[in-house]
Amino acid sequence: MAEGLLTHYLREMDLDADFEVASAGSSASQAGRRPDPRAQKVAGQAGIDLSRIRARRFSDRDFDRSDMIVAMDENNLRELQRSCPAVFRSKLSLLLDYHPDGDLTEVPDPYYGSAEGFQDVFEIIDAAVYGLVPHISARFA
Repeated sequence: MAEGLLTHYLREMDLDADFEVASAGSSASQAGRRPDPRAQKVAGQAGIDLSRIRARRFSDRDFDRSDMIVAMDENNLRELQRSCPAVFRSKLSLLLDYHPDGDLTEVPDPYYGSAEGFQDVFEIIDAAVYGLVPHISARFA
């Protein structure tokens, strides 16, 4: 959802040609799969198309070729920090660092829950990505 939302907001600001947005996970087991149908439905209701997104595993090469690496939660961030060469650590951040509610520390995993859980997670990610866009624009555009 974050990839779709960030692409959407960059397009709205006419910045989509300046950036390549990609998402990756820590597990190879989901590689090649589309987002969960419930995520696609929730995003689609907000005008965000996730149909072209496919899961892929994060690669060590991503440290070098990315300008910014935003982790979804603390566990992912710690995993990235452990494997990240020191020269690239400044590229790492946590998505919720950009959320207006500074008390949030984790994006819940809605997979084993209900459709409403996906809506809740979409709203959390949306607010965080919306907060991330001005940072990206100011830093890289």
